[in-house]
Amino acid sequence: MAVNTRGVFSLEKIREKEIFDEWVNLDDVWISGLSPSPNTGYFGGGYTGSVFLATMDKVTYSTDTTAATPGANLSVARTSPGATGNSEAGYFGGGGAPGPYSRMDKLTYSTDTTLFTPSANLTVSRLGPGATGNSEAGYFGGGSSPAIVSRMDKLTYSTDTTVFTPGANLSASRRYVAATGNSTDGYFGGGGTPAAVSRMDKLTYSTDTTAFTPSGNLTASRRYLAATGNTTDGYFGGGSPGPYSRMDKLTYSTDTTVFTPSANLSASRYRLGATGNLTDGYFGGGAPPGITSLMDKVTYSTDTTAATPSANLSVARRGTSGATSARANALPTSVLAYQRFSDGTPGAPPAPTPTSPTSIVFSPAPTPNTGYFASGYPSSTTTMDKLTYSTDTTSLAPSGTNLSTGRYGLAATGDGDAGYFGGGYVPQFPVGLYASIMDKLTYSSDTTAYTPGANLSVGRINVSATGNSTAGYFGGGSSPALVSTMDKVTYSTDTTVATPSANLGSNRYTVAATGSSTAGYFGGGSSTSDLSLMDKVTYSTDTTAATPSANLSLGRRSLAATGSSTAGYFGGGLSPALQSRMDKLTYSTDTTAFTPSANLSLARFLLSATGNADAGYFGGGQTPSYVSRMDKLTYSTDTTAFTPGANITSNSAQLSATSARANALPQPTYVSRIPTPNII
Repeated sequence: MAVNTRGVFSLEKIREKEIFDEWVNLDDVWISGLSPSPNTGYFGGGYTGSVFLATMDKVTYSTDTTAATPGANLSVARTSPGATGNSEAGYFGGGGAPGPYSRMDKLTYSTDTTLFTPSANLTVSRLGPGATGNSEAGYFGGGSSPAIVSRMDKLTYSTDTTVFTPGANLSASRRYVAATGNSTDGYFGGGGTPAAVSRMDKLTYSTDTTAFTPSGNLTASRRYLAATGNTTDGYFGGGSPGPYSRMDKLTYSTDTTVFTPSANLSASRYRLGATGNLTDGYFGGGAPPGITSLMDKVTYSTDTTAATPSANLSVARRGTSGATSARANALPTSVLAYQRFSDGTPGAPPAPTPTSPTSIVFSPAPTPNTGYFASGYPSSTTTMDKLTYSTDTTSLAPSGTNLSTGRYGLAATGDGDAGYFGGGYVPQFPVGLYASIMDKLTYSSDTTAYTPGANLSVGRINVSATGNSTAGYFGGGSSPALVSTMDKVTYSTDTTVATPSANLGSNRYTVAATGSSTAGYFGGGSSTSDLSLMDKVTYSTDTTAATPSANLSLGRRSLAATGSSTAGYFGGGLSPALQSRMDKLTYSTDTTAFTPSANLSLARFLLSATGNADAGYFGGGQTPSYVSRMDKLTYSTDTTAFTPGANITSNSAQLSATSARANALPQPTYVSRIPTPNII
């Protein structure tokens, strides 16, 4: 019977390869790549008066809306479970109705379904445990069974099994404790013994040990509180005996806690729940004076909290301590996903047979971990600089990468395979030329070629560009009149078309651009004055809309931008004074905040930026003298440092930059299995 096959190169007889079934069946070839983890949170269980609930509410962070999700309801109604999880599933353990349970429910995010998972049950029944964890395991500590305990259970996600882990026990028995953490440590704060305490315990995941950490103690003793956080800080809010609106901020790097009144809840309450993502925390439900559905949103970048009625729980309730998210506790924002090569069917590849000499798994090299900075003023040469991220060093790239024509004021973007450098001004012409030229840099060979089919629809200088894995968008500029024109470059065909529906909202130039996998953001620039405007291009519809909530904190032109999968960073510029200013745009909320810890080390304009998943690099510019300076912005800490080893090779402004790992581009690998041959 014929199979869907892919040929192999072989010096052996082809007929012999076919007879012995040594072709590769395309149904056995799977493509893997990174897909975004769900940007949602879940609040499960609770009670209203004497009625216990199994209700599961799902909060969509990008829209700040909450909806009941019946398919994800807990398997039994109960109050005060502990909850945590990884990027694929959440786990709700313990709780009571009113007596304690050991029961563990597993919520699969991709299907919004919950199943009782007895292999993961807690080792003893208990009410009011705290829970947190990392990508591999969740930890459930404390609670009452009915005696108050310090007991710590460890749930291993890969096997859905739970074991008692005495070395990780809390330093004191307590219940209704709150917990959060990052990828290396969990923190259990407050609780009751039965009297409320301020105690903070730190659980080190690598050793499964817990230690009392008095420097992290809460600033007031309380129980029935809730906690969530990001990679650097945890936030502990509400609780009793107040009830409190009080918010304490725990800084993980120093294990210190401070009262942060600007982040206080909008109303005092206890018996609430909390979860969130890397940018915001959500505190939902609770009581008193009456049982509430209230949802408060904590914006981490500003340490401010606001009531968010659109995200209120679907049912007013308390005892919602069971809350979790695929993006809480510093969990990665992307997960590995597979699809069959032949038909795109999602799933998991069959495991190769390790004992078979013809069973193989192969992964080609990931996309290059490098950035490229091209040309610029005043030299307007064709040369290209190559920045190696792993060593933070820059060198002149091989001559094969050179642009086809020297120019400045151009823009660049690309996918995982190639960068596209478009537009600019060519001073070598007798009267100068506003260029539409598009050059394509193939990363694997470090070669650049003029690609006329991808030329811009209008020649222009000081254009801006960003894109995703399928297309690049070049917007604005001067030709010499200012334009709002948006051109779309489709990478698979190397063709460019003007896309009026995606035009910028106004004619302007020297805009900065970056984006996520779904949208691009064009910020700042100048027309008759320096602007703070932010335009958002939605890739799926090729439409652009002014997004005032994302406007820059200061109007300025000639700045640069790059970013991670969750946030874009807009740095430097002129307004009219030179700026070192860094603004952080959070994609999930379309909000921008001045982030002084990330300011450039030197104020300058007409610079360029690119980066990878971990850091952004801002290079070159004018102060007013031309500089080669490179600043490195570390996304996890929002801090920037001068990195002289990465300086570009010449003092230059109005240059362009791109990378195979900027703009949240995926990093694919390929998995293939050759079946064991039939022995004839």
